[in-house]
Amino acid sequence: MNDDLIAARIDRLPRSALHRRLLLLVAFPLFFDSVDIFTLPSAAPGLIHAWGIDINEVASLISISFFGMFVGALGGGALSDAIGRRRALISFVAAASLASVLTAAAPDLRWLLIGRLLTGMALAAGMVTAITYIAEIFPAKSRGGWQGWAMVIALCAIPLTNWIALLVVPAGPNGWRWIFAWGAVGLAFLALSPALLESPRWLARQGRLAEAESVLARMEAEVTAEHGSLPPPQPLAHAGAPRAPWSAMFGPEYRLRTAVLGAIWICQTLGFYGFEAWVPTLLVKHGITLVHSLTYVTLGNLGAPLGALLASQISDRFERKHMIALASFSIALCGLLYGLSFIPALIVVFGFLLGLLIQTFACLLYAYTPEQFPTDMRNGATGFTYSLGRIANVANAFIVAAVFTHFGFLAVFIYIAAAWAATGVLTLAFGPRTTGRRLEVVSPVVHASAPAGGPVEAGR
Repeated sequence: MNDDLIAARIDRLPRSALHRRLLLLVAFPLFFDSVDIFTLPSAAPGLIHAWGIDINEVASLISISFFGMFVGALGGGALSDAIGRRRALISFVAAASLASVLTAAAPDLRWLLIGRLLTGMALAAGMVTAITYIAEIFPAKSRGGWQGWAMVIALCAIPLTNWIALLVVPAGPNGWRWIFAWGAVGLAFLALSPALLESPRWLARQGRLAEAESVLARMEAEVTAEHGSLPPPQPLAHAGAPRAPWSAMFGPEYRLRTAVLGAIWICQTLGFYGFEAWVPTLLVKHGITLVHSLTYVTLGNLGAPLGALLASQISDRFERKHMIALASFSIALCGLLYGLSFIPALIVVFGFLLGLLIQTFACLLYAYTPEQFPTDMRNGATGFTYSLGRIANVANAFIVAAVFTHFGFLAVFIYIAAAWAATGVLTLAFGPRTTGRRLEVVSPVVHASAPAGGPVEAGR
């Protein structure tokens, strides 16, 4: 058994109940990652009212959350490459849920900062592991669509979290605590986790061939029982390659890809969280009431699950890099129009379009990133590039606060639009083609004697 045969056996499987069950399982940690994205933005206006904190202290809370995400994505990705996708996911979801309890019970700002740090670490580690798992366990011709469907489920958390916030945050001085407690429901994942299979690709690269064969045989037996006999696998007869260390992402074959993806994650994170993390607070500071601010954001974010649904339909039909760039430029335009809109109906309309397009983009990028690295370092490299965006957002929180303070409401949206436009340009100029291609073709482990840049340049 080798990597190519495992890939051929996975790629020949038709859509089945097995895939749908694995989808629901892996969507669970993604769901609570989406919950957390909107807990602090929703709680911030209530914290300002209850504790009297100022906008710079809100920026500190946002920044430490993203510093935690940086540490979690960087360390968690590498840990998942070492201990396995399944064990890592279970550990990270449990840690994130317990950290949410700590945040909800925080007696003062210091403990709130600690809770946000720990929550960010665990959630980011779980998120990068989940998207890597999807890339490795689902067939090449449909993995983008499955990623989209996982995010359809996950992004239902956004309007749900917004509605919960609308009910609990204005309810009293401690209303904001309940929105953080909501994140602890992720503990239910532990009861479901026995049904989660380990990635055969990861098992084989660890030399655990018997376990990889057992998982593959179990998958094939279940699909055969549903669909009948399977077509023979079609390996590409690639030679086996030695295991690659984590540092191979900085070697001649992958360093350009690592740099480009890192830049894309930085720019999109500045744009994404510049909008999502700050809009409720900015609207209140702009003179809109707390209830109206949360209502506008809640209505706008109804578009989020629809954005993931759109991604599930286009991700495998069109080249992902082109769709990512198109979504980026569209978000930049809608962001500017949102900043220019002061009529409630227009705020909701452009907010809805932003919610839809941002999550279409996110689903596409979640599918696109892990495709670009070999199994040995896939989770670690995905976590590294993802973590760069999170560490950039530590400074971004203070940049947004400074731009708003010195230049006003509209200037924030110009800044956000510029970040999204840069994301589109980077993807078009440097992103490789990946749609429908076997992972081992898109991102082979290249021998030291191979020409530098080989896998990166192919297929643009």
